[in-house]
Amino acid sequence: MNSQEKTEEHPFADIFNEDEAEYNFLLSKPVCFVIFGKPGVGKTTLAHQITQAWKCIRVEALPILEEQIAKGTESGVMLQSILLSGQSIPDELVIKLMLEKLNSLEVSHFGYIITELPSLSQDAMTTLQQIDLIKNLNLKPDIIINIKCPDYDLCQRVSGQRQHSSTGYIYRRDQWDPEVFENRRKKRKEAQKEGKGEEEGEEEEEQEEEEAFIAEMQMVAEILQHVVQRPEDYLENIENIVKLYKEIILHPLEEVMAEHNSQYLIELDGNKPSEELFMVIMDRLKYLNLKRAAVLTKLQSAEEEITDIMENDELFHTLASYKLIAPRYRWQRSRWGRMCPVTLKEGNIYSGLPDFSVSFLGKIYCLSSEEALKTFLLNPRPYLLPPMPAPPFKVFIFGPQSSGKTTLCNLLAENYKGKVIDYAKLVQPRFDRALETLVRDTIAEATEAAIKAVREQLFVKLQAKRQAQSTSRVLEGEFERKEYAKFPSDTYKSLEESRSSSDEDVFTHESQRDGFLEDKKSSENVLNDQGSKTGKDDEKETSESSTFKRSFQSSGQNLKLDPQKDALEASIEEVTAEHPEVLSMIEETVKMAKDMNFEQPYEKHAEILEEVIRQVVEENTNRFSGAPKYGGWILDNCPAIKELWIVLIEKGIIPDLVISLSDTENNG
Repeated sequence: MNSQEKTEEHPFADIFNEDEAEYNFLLSKPVCFVIFGKPGVGKTTLAHQITQAWKCIRVEALPILEEQIAKGTESGVMLQSILLSGQSIPDELVIKLMLEKLNSLEVSHFGYIITELPSLSQDAMTTLQQIDLIKNLNLKPDIIINIKCPDYDLCQRVSGQRQHSSTGYIYRRDQWDPEVFENRRKKRKEAQKEGKGEEEGEEEEEQEEEEAFIAEMQMVAEILQHVVQRPEDYLENIENIVKLYKEIILHPLEEVMAEHNSQYLIELDGNKPSEELFMVIMDRLKYLNLKRAAVLTKLQSAEEEITDIMENDELFHTLASYKLIAPRYRWQRSRWGRMCPVTLKEGNIYSGLPDFSVSFLGKIYCLSSEEALKTFLLNPRPYLLPPMPAPPFKVFIFGPQSSGKTTLCNLLAENYKGKVIDYAKLVQPRFDRALETLVRDTIAEATEAAIKAVREQLFVKLQAKRQAQSTSRVLEGEFERKEYAKFPSDTYKSLEESRSSSDEDVFTHESQRDGFLEDKKSSENVLNDQGSKTGKDDEKETSESSTFKRSFQSSGQNLKLDPQKDALEASIEEVTAEHPEVLSMIEETVKMAKDMNFEQPYEKHAEILEEVIRQVVEENTNRFSGAPKYGGWILDNCPAIKELWIVLIEKGIIPDLVISLSDTENNG
């Protein structure tokens, strides 16, 4: 029996699925590096070379601090103030900023490379704590690079470094020491002497070498005038640092490297040049099947100007030929078309601008603003992962009754995992309740004002009554005082009459003059005393009367400040909303409240609709995995009123799609 050969349905079809490959890349973890080694072994130099080739983020203290200060962030301002005050930056703050960088969006796309952890400083964290920090990162390190170098060679190399006093550039010994150049020249001459025979043009080569040597010595002489040795490069200091490293850090790092997968552990010889070490690492990474981060390229041409009104086909045809990575390899149009991926993920459909166009994974993406462009350049993965591009699903549907719009709303909501907002059931009842509350509050305010007015009227009446009673009592008291004041004046008159009669007796009875002389003097003294006493009583009575009048007037003017005011108010009868005068005062307000409405009713409708949409969005945030932040609703039974539509546009309640159902048969 012959076996039947199975034939493929499409034998010449490409089994490579581009969308699936892109999806797998977006979900993949970026490659992360950690470099271990003794201080001064060349970790920073190697990290800089790997960063340029692998496009990962170098997480080191100095670049992070400079970035924070340049951006003017809150941390940057604090760092600048610390540095200006002459203080050193605390280790806690440095580690905090490094952790923020390691957890940033940029690192989650491009990966990182660390060279300064664990550090010799134990002030903020111990060595074991720093190692645990590296192990517990969200993105764990994939590649561990260990640079080995003997202590003697390392100390000699570091102690031979010099720094330029102006530029800060670090020179190795073979770049500034004249003895090194001289020894190199001697070795070259000895090698030439050992060579057999003399070739043509050898003299010319020697002359060229001599000229090159003279030029090098001139350059070295220029460098020597500006180079200095840093304190940390002194031989005794570097020896102490290496010793401290071996005591504190080396043993824990050996345990970490022993636990790590040996396939992803790269050990290098620190005596070799950094360029050679870099080539070794690139060769190893090539065979580990690791993918470097995909770079985003900004598509912009200074020669040809692209306008915003350009048609989509023409725009993509123009952008496809910008900054090609290979001949005849043009950028392709993405599934987003001209829509901005960043705003679409947030739930808004905005058209991208040509000036903010980028290429990523061979596709063209147009961003709507510079802020969206910066966000997309940091990490495009969250905006491109499925189910994007998904519509936000913000829909208005209009139509006459019995046209099937409610059924259509339910079907669309079920398909797109959204919710139906029935305007007649959710918005209009809230508006009616708000209007009832407005009427009730208006009547309550009018009633309260009327009660207050009635109480003031009653208070004024009672105050006037009390004032009249007080005035009558004052007048009666004043009258009694005047009657009482008449008694001393009559006494004075009787004394005067007795005085005149005594004088007549003196003239008629001259014979008795001497006998009654003493009696006359005594009687005159008595009369004088009584007269002066009577005058004083009159003055006292007048002053008391005027003082009483002034006190009465002042008490009438400042009656509100009388401490008996509370007692006076308490004696007023209770005034309630059922008081006849109150009812008569608010009667007009109650009549007007029946026809009351908001000053801008459509504004209130829009506010209620906005609140309802916000509640629906919050409740329906996780309607499906990766759903846009805003959206997921369809509005039904909304009145088609021009004024309402204008207010909705002003408030930003704009649907992505408007469906209008109408009967077009026989012209409706």
